[in-house]
Amino acid sequence: MMDQTVSFGFFIRLVRKYWLTIVSFTVAGLIVAAGLTFFVITPKYQSSVQILVNRKDTNAATEYAGQQADIQMVTTYKELIAGQVVLKPAKQQLSKRYGIERSLSTLKSEVSVTSTANSQVFSISVTDTNAKASATIANQIARSFKNQVQKIIKVNNVTIVAPAETPNGSVSPKKPLNMLAGLVAGLLLGLVYASLRMLTDRRVRVMDFLTDDLGLTSLGLVNHQNQYSIKKQVSNLTVAHPTHDNQITSQTMKRV
Repeated sequence: MMDQTVSFGFFIRLVRKYWLTIVSFTVAGLIVAAGLTFFVITPKYQSSVQILVNRKDTNAATEYAGQQADIQMVTTYKELIAGQVVLKPAKQQLSKRYGIERSLSTLKSEVSVTSTANSQVFSISVTDTNAKASATIANQIARSFKNQVQKIIKVNNVTIVAPAETPNGSVSPKKPLNMLAGLVAGLLLGLVYASLRMLTDRRVRVMDFLTDDLGLTSLGLVNHQNQYSIKKQVSNLTVAHPTHDNQITSQTMKRV
């Protein structure tokens, strides 16, 4: 309980003494976060295309087995999409038809495939610095994937359910989150700086610390005056001039 009281008192003294410093650090953190978010970090946009894996089987007896096989094939398809078998022809078509130049490594880093357990539907998402290009790349990868499945696996069970559309807004950077992070970071840095200043301050400001904590005997207090105060006091002093009688007496003594 004692430690908690001292800690709380230390915090109160810290805020009272260095509140301006803490506020300055907090505002600076907010400004830095805003600058990075709005002027440095490049916005990224994400578009997704949904694909259904479902073979057309008219036999009711084998329909369930076919669905289970398609669900298991989704994992294989996810690996296939991220490989050169799909990305290389997609890269060529993007350059030839749309004038979009992306390297294979860039396409691989931009593409992500998500699916739900026991579902025949999965999504191909593309995150790019250009909103329109993200949708175009996603649709082209989906078409290339569908063509390659027919060539390699010899099945026609891939259907593009929902093509990708140009997104209205960016997915990154997350502006409110970045601003909050900058605000919190600035506040913490301000508190740390103020704490270090206060902990490393060895000056004695209260007489009770010398007598009560260190056990020293107080012999008295000497007031401290700065140089400006001393000069001001000296300038206010008046020099006494000799009176007329004193001048006469002085002249008489000189004659004698």
